Amino acid sequence: MAIDLAEVTGAKAAAQKKTEQPKIANGLDKDAFMKLFLEQLKNQDPTAPMETDKIITQTAQLTQVEMQEENKKTMKEVAEAMKSTKDTNESLKDFQTSLKETLESLDKGMQANMNSNTQMAQVSALNTVSMIGKIAETDISGVNVKGPGEIQFSLYFDSKIDASKGNPTIQIFDSNKQLIRTISLADKDGESGYVDFSWDGLDDKGAQAPQGSYEIRAEYNLDPKTNHYSQTRVGRGEVQSVLFNKGTPMLRMGEMILPLESAIEFYDKEKVL
Repeated sequence: MAIDLAEVTGAKAAAQKKTEQPKIANGLDKDAFMKLFLEQLKNQDPTAPMETDKIITQTAQLTQVEMQEENKKTMKEVAEAMKSTKDTNESLKDFQTSLKETLESLDKGMQANMNSNTQMAQVSALNTVSMIGKIAETDISGVNVKGPGEIQFSLYFDSKIDASKGNPTIQIFDSNKQLIRTISLADKDGESGYVDFSWDGLDDKGAQAPQGSYEIRAEYNLDPKTNHYSQTRVGRGEVQSVLFNKGTPMLRMGEMILPLESAIEFYDKEKVL
């Protein structure tokens, strides 16, 4: 491939630039006009110098060419700026369109998610209602003692209390799992379901139980074959109904109303023969 020496040396670019110089009225570019003008001044006849009006005319002609060149450059910059602004506006318009589509998609997604959550809540509500009549084990296991006074609680008995079978009792334990009080169930003979009780807050020695949490259990109806008692505790019992507090399901178990998340396990009641 042949190498263009004019292009390598820069002569070609210089020649191209020279051809781009602005022309004045007589066809000369600015530099040639200036050289000619200076030579004319240098070589003029001292006894008959160039007239002032001619000098002014030629100077004005040069100034006009320079102004035209500057105006041309400025107009070119303005045109490029306008083109850049147009491109920016187009890009902004495309971005706004894309953003609108994204927001619309996001809105549809959120609406679909809300509908899904509503459906799931309805399904959950139906499932919760299906727990009515079942036995629930919850994370509640006792009562809090805040000071002297009677403490009310209830226990759920799956079958009737038979005082003739063993020694049915309520047992109260402190936070260290130590038995502090035993209460007889003999006076509750024949009762079943939720049975209400009252504890005076005293231990077996008659001393006031300190403030704190106390676990309450009951043993009743000793099985002579296994030598085991039936057992129940506070926080266990039959789900009697389901209440909804601002959409949150609550379980009613005797005198207790507990949130669904308190439930640990649900199971069917045993059939009592």
